[in-house]
Amino acid sequence: MAELAGLILAAGVSSRMGAFKPMLPVDGETMIRRVADMMCRAGADPIVVVTGYRGQELEQHLADTGARFVRNTHYYETQMLDSLLLGLEHIPAQAQRVLVSPADIPLVEPETVAALLAADGPFVRPLYHQSPGHPVVLSRNILPSLRVYSGSGGLKGAVTALGIPITDVPVEDQGTALDSDTRDEYAALLKYRRRQTNRPQRLQLDLQVCLQAETSFFGLRSAQFLELIQTTGSMLSACQCMHMSYSKGWGMINEMERQLGCPVLIRSQGGSNGGGSSLTEQGAALLSAYRKLQEDVQSYSQQAFAKYFPGKPS
Repeated sequence: MAELAGLILAAGVSSRMGAFKPMLPVDGETMIRRVADMMCRAGADPIVVVTGYRGQELEQHLADTGARFVRNTHYYETQMLDSLLLGLEHIPAQAQRVLVSPADIPLVEPETVAALLAADGPFVRPLYHQSPGHPVVLSRNILPSLRVYSGSGGLKGAVTALGIPITDVPVEDQGTALDSDTRDEYAALLKYRRRQTNRPQRLQLDLQVCLQAETSFFGLRSAQFLELIQTTGSMLSACQCMHMSYSKGWGMINEMERQLGCPVLIRSQGGSNGGGSSLTEQGAALLSAYRKLQEDVQSYSQQAFAKYFPGKPS
């Protein structure tokens, strides 16, 4: 065990991105593996990863890294601070400092991490052109206060409310402020990586599997919506998790049912509170079949991609 531990926060749904952010490729490697590699190079041991949505997939993906995994089973109704607090419960007593990063900050320079670790203070963060970013370094002596914090405002709110001094480390590292909440932000991140390396990004296959009857009505976002309804037992909770209105959620369900000609959701009373919701047998079968189709198409397409674009892995 080292005096420095790592903590990667990867429990979120990635609803605005339309794809699963931790597994998106950047210069031939997934975002989350890049973050894990960054922490490993910094000497963090152990590295704790808080998973949630598609947790098993992430845990299998990082199984060879030696990371420890903690599952946030309530990822659909909690915030990043909740995952942070959950992860801190699994930081060993020997660790005097914790290097913390979300899973979608993959391009931080090693020199930046070294500068953060060389700075003193209970809460150390990078500052790129006056914009605070990640990763941050937490000292052990503030962990008990963070663990019992129950206010709002996320980590920033906790630090402010608890009066924890902040050490800002000015850096010329734009990677500390680049995440990928949307497709446009992901494109900007890849463009930045091209400028960093002075070479084009590797080719990758951008595959969208959609179902159509009259028009295209069921794709990745629709499947994610049904998964969240199935997990939370509430259409309202699923809508909130995906940052969309309740009326838009009903619009998606109604369009699915209209084009399929069968119900996908069991309706229940609840009004603005959403009530309880569950998938019909047909809805559950639709979701299962779509996910299996997606896996088969992805597998075949990757083989075809490698055949027609040899030497250019995704």
